[in-house]
Amino acid sequence: AEREALREQIREVHAHYVALMEEERYAQAADVVGELIEPAARSLGSESRAVLRLRSWRAVSRQLAGDHRAALPEFEALADAYGRVSGPSSEEALECRAQAARCRGELGQVTEALAGLNGVLETVRAIDGDVSENAVELRRDIGMLLLAQQRAAEAFDVLEPLHEDLCVVFGPHDELTAEVAETLAVIRLDLDGDGGEGTGPSV
Repeated sequence: AEREALREQIREVHAHYVALMEEERYAQAADVVGELIEPAARSLGSESRAVLRLRSWRAVSRQLAGDHRAALPEFEALADAYGRVSGPSSEEALECRAQAARCRGELGQVTEALAGLNGVLETVRAIDGDVSENAVELRRDIGMLLLAQQRAAEAFDVLEPLHEDLCVVFGPHDELTAEVAETLAVIRLDLDGDGGEGTGPSV
């Protein structure tokens, strides 16, 4: 009966959480979920599905609140937990690893962020292929992270094949295809105007 009451409570908290997230009250959403994590872990076990879900919700809302420093260790712990519970290449484990890497990018830990994203991408490619939704997002994020580092030629090498794939799979007018095309146009200008150091491809 205690477990059933707890599950009911989790459902209520989730409804409240979703409402707060829709209002972009991310820090509050994290608090609402956070209050239930301890009691749920005591009752159901710290690596039960329900508790991992609560922890994921809190990590996501912290990330959206811009609190990457708090979200990072949560996503890393969740990636390990899901690795044990569902397997290291499970969707949940990979998603948490990718989110941890994105947090590192936001915190300026670019080398680790790129290593993390590339590691997840390798696994996603092996399971779902190059143009699955996850693979496409990861490839875009890797390109954008390189670009933010002023590594324009490397970013170009990631984003140009991505753009070609997107054109084939989603068409040139798809929102993401257009976004990547715009970024490539900016990079081309940058590479053409870099004083002829010869870092970029001549287009």
